[in-house]
Amino acid sequence: MAIRIVTDSSADIPSDLIVRHAITVLPCYVMLGDKPFKDGVDISADAFYQHLESLPQPPSTSQPSAADFQTVYENLIREGDQVISIHVSGKLSGTLNSANQAKAAIGVNAPIEIVDSNLASIPLGLAVLDAAKSAHDSEDFHAVAQDVRKSLHRYHGFFVLNTLEYLQKGGRIGKARAFVGSMLSVKPMLRIQDGEVHPIARPRSSNRARHKLLELVRDL
Repeated sequence: MAIRIVTDSSADIPSDLIVRHAITVLPCYVMLGDKPFKDGVDISADAFYQHLESLPQPPSTSQPSAADFQTVYENLIREGDQVISIHVSGKLSGTLNSANQAKAAIGVNAPIEIVDSNLASIPLGLAVLDAAKSAHDSEDFHAVAQDVRKSLHRYHGFFVLNTLEYLQKGGRIGKARAFVGSMLSVKPMLRIQDGEVHPIARPRSSNRARHKLLELVRDL
């Protein structure tokens, strides 16, 4: 009996690491106009960003469905595996809700632990990779899931944007709304904290933003 790690494509884990650690990744959905694409399957990140600037209406995204999760969970359980499912912050996406609905449909005693990472993108990916390494050396999936939850405070996400336009249009801006309306000629610096996007600073150049990021990392 193995412990298998499941996550979603918002974790941005490179494909070689997904294969190496036998991680199951459920793709989120990207809508270009009225046409759905599976993230990382039907459309690459590069293609997505090209469409982001060229389409008259910006692309939208949606979470994997409860049915998507249920299929993955049932297949893994059928193989005799236990599941730890680690996902993008529930405050940023409905992905976690889909996962919980799928577990409820399978049954409360199903060998599935669902973890709200309160993270997104690379910090989430790092947490998932560490969980996969821990799972390899353990037979107790409850203990591994508990260790994952206890360690989530170690992962931090800082980022700098040229514009808040797409976060705002996508509804993912969180507490960074405080920056809207005052972003002329500045580089909004944000962080993921308590599962939401929070504003940090408004440096007026990319060079100043890089220096500020280094300061933040040194102070962790």
